[in-house]
Amino acid sequence: MTLFKTNLLAVTVSMLALAACSPGNQDRDQHSTGAAPHSDTDGAQHEGNLEDNHAEPGGRGANPEVHLSEDQFSALGITVEAVTTGAVDGVLELPGEVGFDQNHLAHVSPRVSGVVQSVSVAEGDRVEAGDILAILNSRPLADAKAAYLSARARLDLAESSYQREERLWERQISAEQDFLNARQALEEARIVVRSAGQQLDALGVDASTLPRVNATTNLSLTRYELAAPIAGTIIERHAVLGEVLEEGGQPPAFIIANTSSVWVDAAIYGGDLGRLRAGAAVSIDPGDGVAPIESTIDFVSPQIGERTRTGRARVVIANAGDRLRPGMFVTVFAVASDAVSVVRVPVSALQTIDGRSVVFVRSDDGFEVRSVQLGRRSEQFAEILSGVSPSELIAITGTFSLKAELQKGEFDDGHAH
Repeated sequence: MTLFKTNLLAVTVSMLALAACSPGNQDRDQHSTGAAPHSDTDGAQHEGNLEDNHAEPGGRGANPEVHLSEDQFSALGITVEAVTTGAVDGVLELPGEVGFDQNHLAHVSPRVSGVVQSVSVAEGDRVEAGDILAILNSRPLADAKAAYLSARARLDLAESSYQREERLWERQISAEQDFLNARQALEEARIVVRSAGQQLDALGVDASTLPRVNATTNLSLTRYELAAPIAGTIIERHAVLGEVLEEGGQPPAFIIANTSSVWVDAAIYGGDLGRLRAGAAVSIDPGDGVAPIESTIDFVSPQIGERTRTGRARVVIANAGDRLRPGMFVTVFAVASDAVSVVRVPVSALQTIDGRSVVFVRSDDGFEVRSVQLGRRSEQFAEILSGVSPSELIAITGTFSLKAELQKGEFDDGHAH
């Protein structure tokens, strides 16, 4: 009887347990607690939506893009350049000044004194080599031309006398001594002409251009043409009508400069003098908001400035568009000899989105937002450990505007971060 009661109790407990696990009871439990039914498939779909809504900017296939028209591209002031390699640490920041390239600068003064009769150029005028800048009346020039013309006339006479004496001596009509005297006179006349011609050449006059003259020839010997020795721009003019210009006088009558090439001289402080060499890469920032000018050091002076106590590094720049103007102060970032080359981007190319550093990589119709991992960083450059590769095109200016455009588009879609 006891065994029967025990078995009956066990059966009752089992039936109650099965009833508790039935689908109907599960539905009632869910309705009582307010929980909605879900499946494993629904859970997977929910996790996938979370990944899409919070995709990292650097994730493959999930990089957001900013689409721009050509008008927007220009209006936002975006500059695109390729990712490069170079130094981040070991870059020296040096003050620099732009100056004229002395190989393309000319001080123009007359080689003989004279009175200014006319001036044909003004400051700012563009001239070519050989153009006439001014015309002078010069008495010393007239004396030099007269001496040359007189010497050449005596040479013509000496040549005639020599030819006559040579014929007479060959016919045994004239004495040999007369022939020798005529030949000596001819050589002396040639020497005098050569000397007078060199005098004119020193004054800037081509003697071969002077016509043959006689006593009745009406030729002005005082005209002196002051010509441009190089092509360039008149940056200073000191010659005025009626002024007496002296040979080698100061200031010069004109100064001509060709600014298609300029020099940038950077000051090197004591501790860094041994760290820079000719050929080192430099980046020159004129402070105009445009991409820096990349070049190399052409010359490092071995001399220390007496007043400044600094060294000097010179960079010769091809100055297309006159972006650099003599007298400007610039900042020169020079790569020291102990610097290490890495993949780098300008700091201006970086933005932060969702707490991650990103760059904007050029695409067919805009920019792809690419997450990057940064290494070392200086005021000008940041090292890239991963995310972009050398030669990829990225925006280096206007990136804040690109970020604003991206977030504006996300807000319009209801997904602003």
